[in-house]
Amino acid sequence: MTAVVLGAGRGIGREIARQLVAAGREVRAVTRSGGVPDGAQDVRGDVLDRRSTIEAVRGASVIHLAANVPYPNWLDLLPTMVENTVAAAEAVGAKIVYADNLYAYGPVSGAVAEDTPERPAGPKEKLRSELGKRLRAAAVPVATGRSSDYYGPGGTGSLPGELLIKPMAAGKAATWFWPLDVPHTFAYLRDTARAQIALGDDERADGKVWHAPAAETLTVREFVALTGKVLGNARTPVRLPAWGVKVGSLFDRRLRGSGEMDHQRTAPWVVDHSAFEAAFGPWPVTPHEQAIEETARWYRG
Repeated sequence: MTAVVLGAGRGIGREIARQLVAAGREVRAVTRSGGVPDGAQDVRGDVLDRRSTIEAVRGASVIHLAANVPYPNWLDLLPTMVENTVAAAEAVGAKIVYADNLYAYGPVSGAVAEDTPERPAGPKEKLRSELGKRLRAAAVPVATGRSSDYYGPGGTGSLPGELLIKPMAAGKAATWFWPLDVPHTFAYLRDTARAQIALGDDERADGKVWHAPAAETLTVREFVALTGKVLGNARTPVRLPAWGVKVGSLFDRRLRGSGEMDHQRTAPWVVDHSAFEAAFGPWPVTPHEQAIEETARWYRG
């Protein structure tokens, strides 16, 4: 039973591959440039090329779609990645597990649950909604795992990681561009990857959307205070002006277009994963204290 991970060189894809290897599974880690976990079969492939994608997944029983591209390229490139993955999975008869985010819901009122209606407003939200629907219309089983902002070892580009834990691990103050006293669910990367693997292994997950379990939701200020307690850093977080994101986008293209998602950070963003736990639970997650310590160690290393 071969598991193929598309986008196994970084982030959630690399962590999925790492955990599969640790479990003794046969893992084919597909990237364009390498950097896959030890023990995985290192395969060069390009999800933007259909023939390359089909070759990369031959013999697969499950395909984890975890590849991504920078924000500015989403509209141009993500549809191609999804279409090629669907074509490849259908060609070899493999199940797809899609590592998704929560953008498809659009602005919400109250907690975001698996049955929350999708009402996407902005271009990226509409895109993620359409991509999810396209995947679930495939002629092979598809399970969709959605996660809120995650942090953890290997979580490059993570907002809580880069803006909060990383500077605090270096003895500096955390920075944030949005209100600090707003509840926001932060997930731990390793927990999210473990949930994605579970969805790939269980046919009850097929055809549905699931929220990866996460530790308790805190306000950003509470999360910073907890990080400070774990790391022995009592510095007060610095609230930067929201327009700083626009200025930063001039120098860091990953930030371009992120303003569309400000509603997730200026109002409560609480993720309900009770449906996942009802189906696959009880599902223990890593306490924030432990997750923060492990993430800080990775940044320091």
